[in-house]
Amino acid sequence: MQQRGRKSTASLAVAGVVTTLTRIAPPRTLSDAQRSIWLATVNSKPAEWFGDEHVPILAEYVRHIETAELLTQQIEGFDPDWMKDDDGLKRYDKLTKMRAREAGVINTLARSMRLTQQAVYRADKAATLSKGGGSRKPWQTVES
Repeated sequence: MQQRGRKSTASLAVAGVVTTLTRIAPPRTLSDAQRSIWLATVNSKPAEWFGDEHVPILAEYVRHIETAELLTQQIEGFDPDWMKDDDGLKRYDKLTKMRAREAGVINTLARSMRLTQQAVYRADKAATLSKGGGSRKPWQTVES
């Protein structure tokens, strides 16, 4: 329980407990590319954002990002002349559907870990703030 009133010089001179927060390390099962995505994701948030309980979902998130990047490379390297026959068109359609499915999973995992822009709270953008910058409500006005 805290002491009420002014703090004494002696109490201010005592150093508090210093805690060190460490970020979760990527699992050894991840590839180098997946590790770099892991580190970029983990370092984009405060140290206490992710705990050991987030390792499995974060690992899946990283794997899906790498798979989506691989599919994107395949789609970008696709020659438009290959789409003149049915086999090429089917292959292109399958690649784009696979990438869309990966994007959906990535979005779902990112939302569950609160990594999307929608999860970021900014007081100046909150819907509960009045648009007039703190103006009074009609029932809060004082009549003279």
